Amino acid sequence: MSEQKPTVEEVIKNSNLSESLQEAHIQFCRFLEDNGFSIEPEGHTEGNTSGWMITYESECVGHTNYADVGVWIDACDFGGGDSADDELKEFAWAHVRGCEHFSSGGEKCGCGNQPGFEKMIFGRKFDHLCFAAVEFMNPDAKTLGDIEKLLRLFKRNKRSR
Repeated sequence: MSEQKPTVEEVIKNSNLSESLQEAHIQFCRFLEDNGFSIEPEGHTEGNTSGWMITYESECVGHTNYADVGVWIDACDFGGGDSADDELKEFAWAHVRGCEHFSSGGEKCGCGNQPGFEKMIFGRKFDHLCFAAVEFMNPDAKTLGDIEKLLRLFKRNKRSR
């Protein structure tokens, strides 16, 4: 008889996050589900159930992890420079993740394409980015709300293509 994998909510509730941050992350996952995104286990092995892939219409949009507590956005098609207010653009630009990023274990990022990719984010060109071009480590409730805004823009722009 195979063991049932934990749900993302169970993983969050068993994380080291404070109770209020656990609730904020659970609400973020509910936002994803309520807005047509899927959150699926990613590379789960015995004892490692912290990684989750975020998809929309079978496209990988990003990842979340509850061991290193982060949200990474792969898809950067949030729209051109006119698709968001300056505050949201600055928020995304401040969290750009360069390919030279090193994990806590000291290994290079896993994009396998050093020195990285060229990507446009809100009309600004960035060089040498990881495949997960935007990174949010230890996001609080406000940051999660801003990530939701980015994902709404992604979804809106995907529908209009």
